[in-house]
Amino acid sequence: MAGGGRGFYLLVAAALVLLAAANAAMRPGGLWDGSSVLGSSDLNTEMERAAAAEGLDEQAAVARRPDGEIEQVGARLHGEVRPEELTCAVEAQVGPGMSFSPEMPRVLQLSLLEGYQILSYYGNPYTADMGILGELEPEALVQELKGHAQLYDSLNGPRGVQAALHLVYATAQPDPGPEGLYLLYVDEETLRDYIDLARENGLLIFLDLQIGRSDVESELAKILPYLEQPHVHAALDPEFAMREGKVPGESIGSLDAADVNAAQALIQGFLEERDLPDKVLIVHQFTRDMLTNPELIEDYPRVRLVIDMDGFGPSEIKRVKYGWYAAPAEYSGFKLFFRHDTDLMSEQEVLALEPDVIIYQ
Repeated sequence: MAGGGRGFYLLVAAALVLLAAANAAMRPGGLWDGSSVLGSSDLNTEMERAAAAEGLDEQAAVARRPDGEIEQVGARLHGEVRPEELTCAVEAQVGPGMSFSPEMPRVLQLSLLEGYQILSYYGNPYTADMGILGELEPEALVQELKGHAQLYDSLNGPRGVQAALHLVYATAQPDPGPEGLYLLYVDEETLRDYIDLARENGLLIFLDLQIGRSDVESELAKILPYLEQPHVHAALDPEFAMREGKVPGESIGSLDAADVNAAQALIQGFLEERDLPDKVLIVHQFTRDMLTNPELIEDYPRVRLVIDMDGFGPSEIKRVKYGWYAAPAEYSGFKLFFRHDTDLMSEQEVLALEPDVIIYQ
């Protein structure tokens, strides 16, 4: 490899180490006031360790390390991002006789993700800090989303675009709460309002689960009744799936292929019992260890599994990680951050990656 090419990959590798090491302090997903502080000494240790593993010299690894300590940012997801902050980051049953609006998503009439890209706006209704869904009033949110979907539809050739909401239903917390799960749930009335909003406007809606100290099957069971509505789908966030003794936001969590398979099996069984249309299941990932044993993930024909490259930071790094984690999957996703991506990619640049699902937070 030519010297220039090796230099590029050295810089990419060093930057990726920084992103992974800093993530717990810089990308909290819950509604809390603080997160752990990762000092420069911790970054040095992690980068030297990774450099050794990659055969890089210490000078090359440290070249992309920021000076000083990373400040404690807590839930400030949408503040000004300094150059050193380059982090990659349900009615319990559907009532009888429910009728669906004639404006139900057109994609429901087709095989999901065949011929359509999904464009979704992400967040939590309780706070603007977690994304655009919580920043805008519902009607303004729908208007903004539909306009953005039309733009994508004008640029992506013959493939259609289906707009969607992506609502974090179970949000990780730094405190255990009454059940010891480290989770805060969206209340039923608010949840139903957004599900209805999506249906009435021809949108899909994804209900996202951050897991905490619970388990995938227990949390998924809480939203299954809502999945009886054809426009409602599911998402899992391994970042906040914590082992015993770990607290969300202090380290990056993980799920195993067995967890993903269990989720797919539960969803597929639910669909078959009720003769419902297929579902999309999104799994977020921005580090290798967030999803362990991926080669053991099985195919469930009634579930369209999407691996979404999550995390914010420079577009160069996001592209590399998309190629690592999302692109090899049968269906790929790519997340962008309106306020935290240091060089927010254009719609044309996103489409060049050919993701099946595009998420804006």
